[in-house]
Amino acid sequence: MLVWVKSAVHLATIPFIFIVGKWLWGYGFTVTVHVDPPVVLVGEDVMLSCQLIGQVPANSQVHWYKIERGKNTSLYVYSSTENGTELVRAVDQHNSDALKGWHENGTVKLKFFSVQVEDAGRYVCAVTGDDGAYQEASIPVTVAGFGSAPHLSIEDQQANSVTLRCTSQGWYPQPEVLWTDSTGQNITAMAETKIQKGVSGLHQINSTLRVANIASDIISCAIINSLLKKHREKVIAISDFFDLEAEREKITAVIGENVILPCQLITKHLPPSMELQWKKVGPMENKTIYLYLYDENNPLINSYLLHDKCPMGYLSPNGNSKEWLRKEYEQKAEVFKGKEFGKGNISLQLNNIQVEDGGKYVCSATSNTFHREIIQVLIVGVVNDTSLQEHQQKVCRYECRWTGLHTKPRVSWRNHKGESIISLPETTDRRDEQCLFSGAKTIGVPCDTPEVACTIVTESATDGNHEKHIVNSEAN
Repeated sequence: MLVWVKSAVHLATIPFIFIVGKWLWGYGFTVTVHVDPPVVLVGEDVMLSCQLIGQVPANSQVHWYKIERGKNTSLYVYSSTENGTELVRAVDQHNSDALKGWHENGTVKLKFFSVQVEDAGRYVCAVTGDDGAYQEASIPVTVAGFGSAPHLSIEDQQANSVTLRCTSQGWYPQPEVLWTDSTGQNITAMAETKIQKGVSGLHQINSTLRVANIASDIISCAIINSLLKKHREKVIAISDFFDLEAEREKITAVIGENVILPCQLITKHLPPSMELQWKKVGPMENKTIYLYLYDENNPLINSYLLHDKCPMGYLSPNGNSKEWLRKEYEQKAEVFKGKEFGKGNISLQLNNIQVEDGGKYVCSATSNTFHREIIQVLIVGVVNDTSLQEHQQKVCRYECRWTGLHTKPRVSWRNHKGESIISLPETTDRRDEQCLFSGAKTIGVPCDTPEVACTIVTESATDGNHEKHIVNSEAN
């Protein structure tokens, strides 16, 4: 869409302007300017064009400038007797690539790249001939910022009320904030809203609203740009509000014992659907240990973990709820059930703790768009004569790989003495299009172990059995 502005009257009267102009002023041309797009978003490009129509003087100069308070800002000058000269905007002297001007088929064009709020304003194209002829036309450049989607979160939760916070940024001109309830009623008057303008000229919104804690009620926060006649909106159900808490964030355990990682779900109204999850995270790992899904309205018969289904097994495979436990954790981990689970106790118990079990664990709960999580740090230690000390022994990791096996193998590990290594290996395996198994097991053992043996046992005579010995050159 193009917006055209003329320096004279309607286009149909141009011949008359030519005659009158030549008779009165001694020249017969007009200047027409247009802008594309008429409203440009922050970060996008905009083109200004200045077209000369009629008997343009042989020697003429076209000058683009911006009308500023106190002093106009020169942007680009083109002379019909020499090449165009680009003058960098004062506000963009650090980036000459932000503006480009050129002459093309009788039109002098000016293009702004990655427009900012400061580029909004009125621009003038002035044409001067060596015979004293002068014409100009101006046009506004309108800039708008369509900000980020609102982030709607719980700020505070009391026995009978909750406080919501709605934040967003990147808006121009100053937007309107609109809060509505489930009936569509405008409740913005109950909110406290702060709108601040940043150094870039864009506005940031921070609005809080305190509402009664009514089950299944819906609250909406919308940010409206009146110039664009567009808005962004976020909706949340009060019944979805919950929180997670734990008695402590760091847990210390002794090798060989069982330990509980605490996680308590705090909620007044249990949401109609929810996902509960325990994960172990770290620089080299991010794996789901336990996952529980339930939905009061929709059976979960066809639900499963697409991204992680191979190492996971069903605990309850039907009805409106389902559970998964990572297969390698079948003897290692368990989640509280029965009355404790009904009370919101979703703590994780780990059995027979080993060195490699140490690290960060995340307990999370998600319902629709509402999410809460807490991090538990497990420190594995050893007992000396007086107290429990954090285990400082260096751990080395070994990997045993296989490929092209007709049956899924059993993998075991032994040390240099022939003793089985009691540890929890990490396993990745897959089956290709020819139904052949490939995979790997990784295990962590003390670095002073001089030799580690990996034995692969299969049930297929074609595959046979294999044993691989790895000598640790760093061991004493």
